[in-house]
Amino acid sequence: MIAGVAFAVLYATAVLVLPAVQGTDQGAARVQALLLAFAALALVFVLAFARDRLSGPPAHLFTVGSALLVAQLCAAIWFISGSAVRPGQTASVNSALGDVGSMWLPTATIANILIAVPVLLSANEDRLPRWLGIGAAVFTVEQLIETITIIGPPGSFISPGGPMNHYLGGTLSVAFFVALGAAVTLPEKAAEAAEPSDESARVDDDAPVQETTAE
Repeated sequence: MIAGVAFAVLYATAVLVLPAVQGTDQGAARVQALLLAFAALALVFVLAFARDRLSGPPAHLFTVGSALLVAQLCAAIWFISGSAVRPGQTASVNSALGDVGSMWLPTATIANILIAVPVLLSANEDRLPRWLGIGAAVFTVEQLIETITIIGPPGSFISPGGPMNHYLGGTLSVAFFVALGAAVTLPEKAAEAAEPSDESARVDDDAPVQETTAE
């Protein structure tokens, strides 16, 4: 839960707040990169605990999506902070780095889908709360729609790295991973349901033994 809240605060500040106020400030870009680095660290803890609640093919799919998401987040840090290392370099270099970096959020939709779908499947099996499954379904649909930003025209709502990526997708990403962090702190329903059946099985096994002894 703590890791989920930490990720939410760090990621929201880096993706939602700083891009709106930083302008051309190179110092703000480096702060943004630092916040994303710590956000990636918190995210790994959330994903690790969530992975422990999954099994079968959904667990493997979740692992692939988690690795892809963290790798993309680290790569984004390179491009966000790289242009701020030498502020005096030519504008064309900065523009090229910025254009490549702007594709981070559009392509991160694939990793998010690979994480959300296994959560949805596990929630349907009562391994995770149903309300998280509903949230995962909404998040999956939104991320599928958001893939359009990969080919969106520059300067539009669906442009790469534009408002749809930052404000719509970013907000839902924060909400989903906070919910995931909260859900993994709750007891597993499947495990709780299995305990009574195990106890009744033991009683059934003991009953013939007691009858035989009485005879």
